[in-house]
Amino acid sequence: MDAPNENPLLSLDDPVHARLSEYGEHIGNLLPKYVQQTQVNHNNELEILIAPEGILPVLTFLRDHTNAQFKSLADITAVDVPSRQNRFEVVYNFLSLRFNSRIRIKTYSDELTALDSAYPVHKVADWFERE
Repeated sequence: MDAPNENPLLSLDDPVHARLSEYGEHIGNLLPKYVQQTQVNHNNELEILIAPEGILPVLTFLRDHTNAQFKSLADITAVDVPSRQNRFEVVYNFLSLRFNSRIRIKTYSDELTALDSAYPVHKVADWFERE
């Protein structure tokens, strides 16, 4: 018997996937100056790529907007891809307890350009940004 190629629980036709895609598009329409791309990954998690200058406005929006409430910063991490011009990808993982939802915000930088700290919006970022 052949095993299925994909997990049926993670179908891209899932209504959750569709709602997350719509929500990502909605955020992109509300913050067009900063949002560059939205996508829902294979685990049904919304990922938003933002311009580096959008860190504070986007994180503030996601924390304070009635339909977001992403008040819990779970983690900040970075990926180094030396072959890219902007080799560092900084990833912010958030949780909205009110809506039981997660979101991942990504931005980028090179080795000479500093990014704004998320500390003014999320005090816990102080610990994550020490690396």
